[in-house]
Amino acid sequence: MNNGFLTETEAAGILETFHNSIITQDFESWLELFSEDAIFEFPYAPEGYIKCLAGISEIRNYIYELPKLMNVHAFSNAELIITNDKIVAEYTCDGVVIETQKPYQQTYISVIHTKGGKITRFKDYWNPVVVLNAVQN
Repeated sequence: MNNGFLTETEAAGILETFHNSIITQDFESWLELFSEDAIFEFPYAPEGYIKCLAGISEIRNYIYELPKLMNVHAFSNAELIITNDKIVAEYTCDGVVIETQKPYQQTYISVIHTKGGKITRFKDYWNPVVVLNAVQN
């Protein structure tokens, strides 16, 4: 990091590790991206779905449940906007929901706050209709 400011290379590296670790289910590498007190938010989560994870323990429990719910095959390259210690990323995800075997094709806009090279807050904006269609029989 450069005087507390993220470079484009650093921001792209965070997203690359974030995505590749989910695809390969290397969740310990994924968790290393986060600070101990990180917050992970899902502002558009429908009723009955998790809206906020507080701290690395809740984040760990959440990510280790992902393979039971979904198999993620790919993420698109992220388009990034970087300002100081914040990344705004737009990307897509392709996967399959385990229970329904329906495709999961989602577009995300993520707002990622960092400090000292670690994610301190991750706000994940996605379309809840895509989720509901993929999980319903």
